[in-house]
Amino acid sequence: HNAIKEVVSYSGPMVLLHGGGSFAHPFVSRAALRNGFREKSQLSSVSEIELNLDQLTRIIGVGLLLRHRPFVPLAPMSFMTLRRGQIGRSFLDPITAALRLGLIPLIHGDVAFDEIRGCGIVSADRIASLLGEKMGTSRVLFGSDVDGLYDGNPMTSSEAERIPEVNRGNYARVLKGLKPSKGDVTGGMRGKALEAVWLAKHGCESYVFNLTKSGNLRSLLAGSSSIGTRFVSWRKTSQ
Repeated sequence: HNAIKEVVSYSGPMVLLHGGGSFAHPFVSRAALRNGFREKSQLSSVSEIELNLDQLTRIIGVGLLLRHRPFVPLAPMSFMTLRRGQIGRSFLDPITAALRLGLIPLIHGDVAFDEIRGCGIVSADRIASLLGEKMGTSRVLFGSDVDGLYDGNPMTSSEAERIPEVNRGNYARVLKGLKPSKGDVTGGMRGKALEAVWLAKHGCESYVFNLTKSGNLRSLLAGSSSIGTRFVSWRKTSQ
């Protein structure tokens, strides 16, 4: 509820994305959906995931509507397809149309159809970086439960220090020190960092920050650049 209050403090256009968390990740893991379609028993898990994600989106949507911010839920399964686990084709016109009308597009990480594997998973973080790249977004904010990226695990080590900025000079070293999260089927903090680097290479600034701390989201939406870990934008360089 606090996060929603801070979201509605910003009156400009925005796209709001959320992950599936416990509403989806256990089902994705159990059915091994990241590996594609293998057998018919996976199909019931697809149905369960979609029902659960719809329920979570409704909870968030009610919070927005009670605070007089109109929204429209848009399911990624209906506007993009994958190719070998990566976003292949996307149709973003519904998102731009919603923004033009003054609606908040409310989007979740999702199961998506895969042209090669049958189906797969696309994370909210990956969708955020796609929109940041394709729609000329001013900044992308990745919420988490820690204060940004660290040079160690802040949950287990008091000596871990927050990395205030990731740029062209240190991004490779930062990524090398991050390990995938075991419980997060969409990549966890390393997944967020990879998408933030992708955005930086395409000229879009982003932040990884602690969404659970009151005031952080409000400050970032107001233009602050001193909260969390800032990924400084730079144009894509030739490889």
